[in-house]
Amino acid sequence: MLFTIAIIVATIFTIDVRLHTDPLLDQWTAPFAESLQETFWYDVFRWITELGSSIVLSVLAFLFGLYLAAGKRDLVGAGIVFTATALGYQFNFLIKQLVERERPTILALVDGEGFSFPSGHSMVSFITYGIILYFLWHYLKGSKRYIAASLAVLIVLLVGFSRYVLRVHYLTDVLAGFAYGLIFLVIWILLYKWLQYKLGKREKVRAY
Repeated sequence: MLFTIAIIVATIFTIDVRLHTDPLLDQWTAPFAESLQETFWYDVFRWITELGSSIVLSVLAFLFGLYLAAGKRDLVGAGIVFTATALGYQFNFLIKQLVERERPTILALVDGEGFSFPSGHSMVSFITYGIILYFLWHYLKGSKRYIAASLAVLIVLLVGFSRYVLRVHYLTDVLAGFAYGLIFLVIWILLYKWLQYKLGKREKVRAY
C-alpha cells in the first residue's frame, strides 16, 4: 500500500515540477521557510541537516555493513546496505539530471549545490536509515524495536525538513525525496529477500 502511494506521489510531483517552475505547494510554503532565516531554529536545523550528509550516511552504511558481515555473518545483507546507500545517490543524481530544477538558494556549506529535485538528503537518508532499521528490527526485541523505529523516523523527517528550512530545497523536493526513497528501499529489501531465497535453495541442493 505504502509502496503504491510512494509511486503515485513521486510521479505526481515529478510531472508537476517538470510542467511548472513554481508549483502551488511551494508557493504556499516558501514564505514560512523564509521567515525562519537568521533565527534560532535556522541554526538548529543547520546542524540537524548533517545527519543526512553523504559523509555521515556513507560511514553509517559502512559500519553497519561491517557489523552484518562480521557480527552476523550476513554477507548478502552487508552488500545490500552498502549498495543501497551508494546506488541511492546515483539514482538521485539521475533523476536530478532528468528534471533539472534549480534550487531556491545555493548554499555550498550544507551541500546545497547542483539541481534541486528530488532532495538527496531526504531520499538517501530514507534509504540508509530505513535499510538499517529493517535489519535491526530482526535483531532487536520488544520495546527496543519501537525505540529504534521512532528514532529512525524522527531523524529522517528532521533531515528532510532541515533542507526546506535552510531553503536549499523546496518542500516538493523533500516530499518527492521521501517517496523515491521509499520506492528504492522497498526494491532493495525485496532484492535481499530474493537473494536469500536463492542462496537458501542452493544450500538445500548441496545438502542432498
